[in-house]
Amino acid sequence: MLDTPPQASILLVDDLPSNLIALEALLAPFGYRLVRAASGHEALRCTLQEDFAVILLDVRLGDMSGIEVTAMLRDRERTRHTPVLLMTAANSDDRERLEGYAHGAVDYLRKPLVPEVLRAKVAVFVDLYRARESLRRHEELLRAREREALENAHRERLHHLLIQAPAAITILRGAELVYEFANPLYETIIGRPVTLGKPLREVVPELAAQPQVLERLRHVLETGEPFDGTEISMKWDRHGTGELVEGFFNIFYQPVRDDRGRISGVLTFSVEVTEQVLARRKAESLAEDLNQLNSELERRVRERTAQLQEANHELESFSYSVSHDLRAPLRHITGFAQLLARKVGPKLDDASRGYLDTIISAAQQGGTLIDDLLSFSRMSRAELRKRPVDLRALMEEVRRELASDASGRHVEWRIGELPQVEADPALLRQVARNLLGNALKYTRPRPHAVIEVGAHPVDNDVEVWVRDNGVGFEMQYVDKLFGVFQRLHTHDEFEGTGIGLANVRRIISRHGGRTWAEGALGQGATFHFSLPRARLETKDDHRRE
Repeated sequence: MLDTPPQASILLVDDLPSNLIALEALLAPFGYRLVRAASGHEALRCTLQEDFAVILLDVRLGDMSGIEVTAMLRDRERTRHTPVLLMTAANSDDRERLEGYAHGAVDYLRKPLVPEVLRAKVAVFVDLYRARESLRRHEELLRAREREALENAHRERLHHLLIQAPAAITILRGAELVYEFANPLYETIIGRPVTLGKPLREVVPELAAQPQVLERLRHVLETGEPFDGTEISMKWDRHGTGELVEGFFNIFYQPVRDDRGRISGVLTFSVEVTEQVLARRKAESLAEDLNQLNSELERRVRERTAQLQEANHELESFSYSVSHDLRAPLRHITGFAQLLARKVGPKLDDASRGYLDTIISAAQQGGTLIDDLLSFSRMSRAELRKRPVDLRALMEEVRRELASDASGRHVEWRIGELPQVEADPALLRQVARNLLGNALKYTRPRPHAVIEVGAHPVDNDVEVWVRDNGVGFEMQYVDKLFGVFQRLHTHDEFEGTGIGLANVRRIISRHGGRTWAEGALGQGATFHFSLPRARLETKDDHRRE
């Protein structure tokens, strides 16, 4: 207690027992604790064992002088500030007293001792000791209270953090795993309140059927080894319906130790990951189903590819058959009809000669139709050999090739600046020949035909158009233009088989482009197609921009 003054111990040091008895007799009535020492070495040993309010030390001892003992006491941290009263004979000189003061003595008592003087001086140092001890004890008490306040504040903050933590936390004590703490989230997860002081198996009896849960906790309690588990499965009556619900948790069990370092409990930290586990399982199931669907799709694609390859083979056989079996009869018809015309033609009347000319023309048209059909069939199987193509140069070459078709006519060609494109030169030549040839054919009724070719970039493509002022067409029939054997004019008006534009669409489509047309009856037509620009051309365009 702070109100009780600390007991003061006084060390009496003299090599004569009679002197020690005399000192005890003088000081005993005041309730001091008196400790005897008959030599300097014994006095030093006593100061190692306890603290003294004051030391009464005889200057002349048998083993060493009191001044030497004083000097040694001052060299020690524990006794550096302990008051030392040297007792000396009446005939001692001042030099001895100065030496004593120099080595740390606080005062001298001359023998024979005057009881009142002795008691007064001792009382002063005892009061100082008690005041100092009271202050020390008070400071220690203040520090203890401060530590306790800090610990309480820390404990309160820790408790608040545990309560608010986004994880289920408990502290279980002893072999029975008794609840010392459980935060609200833990109670929410297990679906019931936790009574502190009750064992785990009473609060959650469902765990009795899941021995691995209790085994993990007991292993931590017995070995001190933490446990860290991912997606651990547990089942309990979560909703109070009697039905066990499975949940998945990432858990961490940490041993709790007491002040002596002994394991006294387990701290459990659990984060529920049920939704994530179920979502992942569902995703894995969907992925497995998707893999099965992909496998089935791949199987069907392989089957379909095999069927297409077989169909292509059959188509090639058919093409050969058409080429060989149909061309021969048509050649015979044409040949024999021409022989008949030369042999008996002059003898026939006009009607019969007309019939014969019709046979020859129809047979020749059938041969052309077969040739175009075979060309269209081969177009889808021909290998693309793409490279940069100068589109303007190509258009000029095709225009020169068609010069005979324009002979005797007034045809104005307007071929503008055309870029390089990435295409198969041979196939692109067929596109140009078809479009320019059609433009020449369908402007035939015009006294002044105008055929214009132009282009403009669109992103990484080039849109090319061929425009004429020919007979045009009605837009309601635009979808028929690029179909096989689709014609908007009779053969008597304009020759052709109806395969040319179908070839154009197929070639452009194989290059990754588009084809479309615009027109009006009697006002001409414009045919468009798009192709990828050549890579070098794309860079040049960027530089110009």
